[in-house]
Amino acid sequence: MTITTSPVRRTVRAALSLTAGITLAAAMTACASGPAESGSNGGDADQGQVVYLSSQPAGDSGSIDDMVAGLKQVGEQEDVDTKYLEVTDPSAFESSLRNAAQSGASVIVTAFPDLTDAITQVAPDFPDTEFVHIFAAEREEPLDNVTTLGFEIHEAFYIAGFSAAKLSQSGVVGWVGGDSSPILSANFHAFEAGAKAANPAAQVLSGVVGSFSDPSKGRDIALGMISQGADVIQTDASGSSLGVIEAAQQRGALVFADASGEVAAEYPETVVGTSFLRFGQALVDAVTEALEDGYTAGHKQVGLDAGVVGLQFADSFLAGSSPRVADVPSVQAEALQQKIIAGEVEVIFDPSSI
Repeated sequence: MTITTSPVRRTVRAALSLTAGITLAAAMTACASGPAESGSNGGDADQGQVVYLSSQPAGDSGSIDDMVAGLKQVGEQEDVDTKYLEVTDPSAFESSLRNAAQSGASVIVTAFPDLTDAITQVAPDFPDTEFVHIFAAEREEPLDNVTTLGFEIHEAFYIAGFSAAKLSQSGVVGWVGGDSSPILSANFHAFEAGAKAANPAAQVLSGVVGSFSDPSKGRDIALGMISQGADVIQTDASGSSLGVIEAAQQRGALVFADASGEVAAEYPETVVGTSFLRFGQALVDAVTEALEDGYTAGHKQVGLDAGVVGLQFADSFLAGSSPRVADVPSVQAEALQQKIIAGEVEVIFDPSSI
């Protein structure tokens, strides 16, 4: 299943502004070090250079590695020179961006809100360089050469909540988050709304780990939910989600995961599907557009129709031996997605506390 380009909502913008440690960024381990870089792909230097400057270390098997792979794809697809820079020391953000621009980069890609201030300081001095800022708020004062990219990931959680309630035999479903930030709170509220749309009598439990790297606590929260009758749980806790999945496997519950397809394959009778945000594809799409003649920068809000965010039922579960395979509401979920895309169903972004 897939995404949409839709008008930005003020609530989304406000929540992003409040949340520097956003779900996926917070899930990564930050290390305070200076810039590190990888070599170029040997593309056509006459086409300029595309630089991806990351404020988080690679090697997470998640969003950063996904964007590094996307950068490589851009180089091969567009025949441009590419470079990856890793700058995890906030005091070096601005100087590193400036150095990249001075080196002649045509497009500089960054991700997450922690680079917002550095872009604001550097971009106006390099009007011929396009800056692409992924998972970022719409700027109140736009810059002519800065594109910000936001995601309607809560729409995927609405579909997951709907699907979880349809699958549930007990009428009790759960959501486990890494923290209670506005973004994750909005995901929970969307999940709850989706569950209630499928079953108005559904009971929706919530739990917050307080960490994106504590699977032990995630497991404890999941076990508590299962003891209260939850038989389908949605994870939204990155590294802590593994504990939830393990608890569900042990107790015979089902999971919609925020993890990768690889995790789903490891738990073929437990992980029904994944709520995804394909950062690498987002980078490829945004940079490809930015390299085009006549490109106009601005804010782009990505929803369910672009294939970058969505809910995907796991092939490993559908092909497995679970007796619940026949109960997977894939047709209903797809129909719901199309209604959201068409504007027939509105998924409210509600960042209020859980």
